Amino acid sequence: MDKLIPESQLILSEQTIRDMQLTKDVKMTKRSLIRWLALALGLINKNESRRAVLDVLEAMFYYQFSLKQDPTSKDILDYISKLNNNTKEKSVRYHISELKRKGIIDRKKGHYFFSIPLTSEKGDIIASLEQSYISNVERAFEKIKSAVVDLRMMFESQ
Repeated sequence: MDKLIPESQLILSEQTIRDMQLTKDVKMTKRSLIRWLALALGLINKNESRRAVLDVLEAMFYYQFSLKQDPTSKDILDYISKLNNNTKEKSVRYHISELKRKGIIDRKKGHYFFSIPLTSEKGDIIASLEQSYISNVERAFEKIKSAVVDLRMMFESQ
């Protein structure tokens, strides 16, 4: 009989990325583009109504693209409060930490910014997102390759 594996303890991270249509309707507003991006990056699921992660992303894009500066958590909270979304501070802090844990944003001296790959310049958000996701997938596939090699050896030795 097989011994049960504590699966949830083995998961270091999860990587979801969706290939989605980018329609004209999606491109009509900042909010719909941010929601589309969050869906494509696996930060939210379809039909999910959580707004906090969308609010945090919108604040990050505002500070990076409009003001060309790295916001503090207070800046992000202030921006979100102006959206009149009644997003709770605890929820905002949770989503900031989740984006940080996923390698999408970083923090230095109290300021948040999109993670910067070694080969890119600050503010290259496209390279930042791409590097974050690709490096996570590469790490996962190294382990997948090792598992398949081990399985091959086990089946060949039967």
